[in-house]
Amino acid sequence: MPCATPSSGRCSTAAKPGATPAARGEALCRASGAAMVRRAALQHPLPRQTVPESAMNILKTLWKATDIFLAMSGLRLDAGRFLMAWIPLLGACVCLIYQAERHGCLVEFAIASWVFYYVGISLILGTRIKRVMLEKLGENNATKLYDMICGLMFFNIGSGMGAAALHAMGTIDLPPAQQWGLFWLLTVVGLGVKFWATWIVGVNTYYFRDLFLEKSHGEFTARGPYKWLANPMYGVGNLHSYCPALLTGSLFGLWFALGCHLSIYAFYFFVERPFIRRTYQHA
Repeated sequence: MPCATPSSGRCSTAAKPGATPAARGEALCRASGAAMVRRAALQHPLPRQTVPESAMNILKTLWKATDIFLAMSGLRLDAGRFLMAWIPLLGACVCLIYQAERHGCLVEFAIASWVFYYVGISLILGTRIKRVMLEKLGENNATKLYDMICGLMFFNIGSGMGAAALHAMGTIDLPPAQQWGLFWLLTVVGLGVKFWATWIVGVNTYYFRDLFLEKSHGEFTARGPYKWLANPMYGVGNLHSYCPALLTGSLFGLWFALGCHLSIYAFYFFVERPFIRRTYQHA
């Protein structure tokens, strides 16, 4: 029974017992041909990307980064016709912030933004509201409407943190160097980790699409920040929430940011984690 030897991967042209001159000549030709093929492969490597292809890849990366940043801020560019309502509503939110500052209602606005986001998202995703939306509007329209509401929640909670930071400014006494050092450190680390995590898992996960549709839209990943952090979006990824209060020196703003940080963990433990355990049983 033939068996492979350490040299069986090489071509041999040595004469073997019983081999005819014609057979030896044929073996020599095959060996030469194989060597020529190997040389040709070495002399002609795979073609590199052309300049237009490289430029196109750079543009695609920049577009993805822009899309993610806007989605995290509260606007999804893939919303289609819902953008006709989404963009004006964001404009109305900006006007509301201006009016709150003008009339001295910053604390009230901050509290309202907290209720709108944390209570609102818990009610939509933790009760039958999402099922009613899906039944009445159909999956596509209900999902787009939910995305718009969720985006407005993201935008308003960020605005609420800014409003809280404008209340009782100067109540934190920090040296300027320490103040700015903490500001940039938390901004880079917090926003960077959240952006990186969103880049890895996608905007749909950032918007809790799987919770809304009550079905898996992928697998759990251990790439990027998920290699080292169990929940990078909620933990380290929220450190930049304290930056507005650090910038204005508002003690109330710091407490409000801490309350928001704890609230997202409450949402996780009471709403999101039970869903994860039901849907991603291997996670």
